[in-house]
Amino acid sequence: MSAPSTDPVARVASIFGAIPRPRKFGPVNVVGLLSLVRREAMREMRWFGVTMIGPAIQAALFATVFSLAAGENGMAVDGWNFLEFLGAGLVISAVMQRALETTGYSIMFDKLESGGLQDILGAPLMPMEVLAAYLVTAISVSVSIGLIIWGVMSIFGLGLPVHPLASAYFLCIGGGTFSMLGLIGAIFSKKWDSFSGKETFVVLPLIFLSGTFFPLSAVPEGPWQLIFKLNPIYYLVDGFRWSVIGRLETAPLVSAGVTALVFLVLLAIGARLLATGYKLKP
Repeated sequence: MSAPSTDPVARVASIFGAIPRPRKFGPVNVVGLLSLVRREAMREMRWFGVTMIGPAIQAALFATVFSLAAGENGMAVDGWNFLEFLGAGLVISAVMQRALETTGYSIMFDKLESGGLQDILGAPLMPMEVLAAYLVTAISVSVSIGLIIWGVMSIFGLGLPVHPLASAYFLCIGGGTFSMLGLIGAIFSKKWDSFSGKETFVVLPLIFLSGTFFPLSAVPEGPWQLIFKLNPIYYLVDGFRWSVIGRLETAPLVSAGVTALVFLVLLAIGARLLATGYKLKP
């Protein structure tokens, strides 16, 4: 039996059940990771009306306008109901945009407004744990919004997915990819206008030119179709649309492979930026 400690601090700590030495974590700091996820999720819930209700209303307005424009006979895309075609595009585009803003806006606010980013960087969290917290939050929030919009579009004829597991994959990989884009964009942005410029002039054009609102078959053959096929978001949209309504223009395995590769590249870049503290540390 060991002799009791003569250190008064250690004796008082032992009375109250404290450990008079630095905490040691296992391979993953689960408590810290979940705390950061909770922090980010609570921030999103404070803006529930903007983050969830707003996109749902926007999707309903889109569908209503196109329904009125189509008239009684409706519209079709290569034999497919246009509102089903549009509905799938609206769901995945909402997931992409919200994932980008969830991570990007959070980092921008902590970096420029609250100073909370230094608290995160100083917490006992590894870069991959911080990255995982942002990913989990962005995917959860963006997929939730996608499901809400799916429910809205079901009023206009969008049914259950033809391939549910594939739908889940493309929703999650879309949320993860744009979460990393938001993180990278925020790290390289010195002010809000800079981040908004990246979103407006880079990301949104890529989304709109990805077949979200019209098929690739409607694009003239030649350079324009090649440009569309070089846009990685095209494969995300086409893969998700195939999983929902069964329509495809590219083999599903090709779409899955391209989207996974893009996500892994962005994940590696985001992890490296967090690990080095590039443009994050004062």
